Amino acid sequence: MFFSKKKPRLSIETALAARPLKIVDAAMKPLPEGGGMLTVNLQPRPTARWLFRLPAGSAKTYEFDAIGVFVWESIDGKTSVEQIVKKLASRYDLNLREAQVPTLSFMEMLIKRGLVGVPLEIK
Repeated sequence: MFFSKKKPRLSIETALAARPLKIVDAAMKPLPEGGGMLTVNLQPRPTARWLFRLPAGSAKTYEFDAIGVFVWESIDGKTSVEQIVKKLASRYDLNLREAQVPTLSFMEMLIKRGLVGVPLEIK
């Protein structure tokens, strides 16, 4: 769109200091190979429900690998992204950069999907 505002990009320091929290009420079901499956009940807006005719009780399922499950379980609203990256690096014997890049991109995906929120501290 011509008049849409560009969203500001967060600095890496701000992203690492963020304390993400889960905004969906869903339980992770373990999979035999070490990953997990997250099922989220869909709650569309009334117009979307009418337009797309979603049946009651519709759900979306996400499949996570073992690292994704580890990150998901670490999200509690108190733990910063930087602390999650350090725990991930320690557990899987990675250097911080190897753990940081995929963790940040995974967090971004979770935020875009509406599974995780990041409260912003306004000073």
